[in-house]
Amino acid sequence: MKKIAVLIAIVLSMPQATFASGETIGSLSHIHQVKVLGKKILLGTHEGLYQYQGVDKVLRMSPEVFDVMGLSIDGKRIYASGHPGPGSKFPEPVGLVLSTNSGKSWKMISLQGKVDFHLLESRGSELYGADSQSGDLLYSKDSGKRWVSRGKNIFSDIALSPTGKGSALALNQGKLFETKDSFKSTSEIKLNFPLTQIEWNSKRLVASSGANLFISSDFGRTWKKHYSFRNPIGILAHSSELLVAVVGSQVWNSSDEGRTFTLAD
Repeated sequence: MKKIAVLIAIVLSMPQATFASGETIGSLSHIHQVKVLGKKILLGTHEGLYQYQGVDKVLRMSPEVFDVMGLSIDGKRIYASGHPGPGSKFPEPVGLVLSTNSGKSWKMISLQGKVDFHLLESRGSELYGADSQSGDLLYSKDSGKRWVSRGKNIFSDIALSPTGKGSALALNQGKLFETKDSFKSTSEIKLNFPLTQIEWNSKRLVASSGANLFISSDFGRTWKKHYSFRNPIGILAHSSELLVAVVGSQVWNSSDEGRTFTLAD
């Protein structure tokens, strides 16, 4: 199997971003987010939104240059937040913006000039965002048009349930918490090992703990080890078609719900 090293870190050089057919991972500085759109692996970076295409090659997805700090994908909807880049029409901070055409164009939804979401999660009409400026966890039930605060954010990751509004799971210092009322209240689901990342597709929960991938089919009550890597899993991302795990400097993907993985190329 051919190995591919992908730098998901800080590189020293940062040339001016252009709407090019192919750029390199080395041309990007910070990569903040890794998400999946269908079978495409997307990168939210300091220079904008890119598609990872393997072997040190990326494709700019959007002509809009902005620092994509928060990124969430639900079907064909791409939600983003961050800071405007050179020549951008976005305010500072960006607030919440939406693209429904793979990043070719963006619509300003809300909180322009007010909020910079770093943690951003969505499903259906529900969104959660952790604002880096206030430190608050915000919740929207109308596709990001209006928001309410749930107080200071204490969670490192949030996964929205596919079965009901207001239902979600979240991680805090490796512990798993459940809410049924959009984080007005939470209860801990006791586990005997810590979780670092969590994803929830329409069929099951997927989570990482160290180098191991776990699955749950009972809303996180019990977990089964599903796959093991040689090194700890740094990032998990998924769509209905692809599961992605960033392990060290490598990007692995699975098209069979995590039963087997291959290096992305």
